[in-house]
Amino acid sequence: MPAGNGGRPTVRSRQVSAELKRRRKEAGLTTGEVGKRLGVSQSKVSRIENGQLGLQVEEVAALLGLYHVPQQRRDEVLDLVRSAAEPGWVRAHHSGLPAQWQDLIELEGTTSALANFQPLTIPGLLQTAEYARTIIRDASETTLSESELDTMVAARLGRQTVLSRAWPPSLHAVLYEPALRVPVGGQEVLPAQLRHLVEMAKRPRVTVQVVPLAAGPHPGLEGPFMIMEFESDPPLVHLENRARSTFLEEASHVESYRLAWERIRAKALPPARSAELITEFARHAAQAERP
Repeated sequence: MPAGNGGRPTVRSRQVSAELKRRRKEAGLTTGEVGKRLGVSQSKVSRIENGQLGLQVEEVAALLGLYHVPQQRRDEVLDLVRSAAEPGWVRAHHSGLPAQWQDLIELEGTTSALANFQPLTIPGLLQTAEYARTIIRDASETTLSESELDTMVAARLGRQTVLSRAWPPSLHAVLYEPALRVPVGGQEVLPAQLRHLVEMAKRPRVTVQVVPLAAGPHPGLEGPFMIMEFESDPPLVHLENRARSTFLEEASHVESYRLAWERIRAKALPPARSAELITEFARHAAQAERP
């Protein structure tokens, strides 16, 4: 079965390839060892993991079996292989949310550039642990145990390791002013988060801008989104809400979000002025909590 239309890998096939690579490493095997055990060449295993070879159900099933992947997950992955040529991917959220975030973490790990718009919260890649904890706990529809909360915070922060790579992707984050105003946490949480945002914006490959309320209506009012660019693969758009995560890869959909991104950026303050505004909000947030 081909990886995607015209031989180009789709988001489903990319995710299967990424999971096979991750499972192999967890099993402590090299691509050469896997090839010997399955009677195929080392280069074929590598091409499967890199999305350079069409996915076959039988081959993927053999790899999953070799890596001792639980049966339920094997069935899920094989379903992805069968639908690998279909563009786009919608993944419903459930109680195992950190596992759903793994999709995003794996894709972010191979990006060359990220463009993220957030209207109400700080982007996940730029959140502090306490800010993330407060957002996850207070936004949850159920009461989370400390263990569950720790796991979800760790999963959220796990995304941030992409910014610590030797060659990290560029990250351009644009926030709507309300994201700086929502009083998340106590006296220390929001001010510390805003100060962290300013520090992160000083990194060479990180840009942070703010769209002020005075800018008026803009496409970002329709909700958050992230455009993901890759060196060799076509771009994706990631959308997420409480119920589901959606990856869009149709060229027309991606172009629509590119245009929205440019229109939002046109209304944003320059990076230097944005940093000044964020610092002002950090100071006001700290003062507002004082008796």
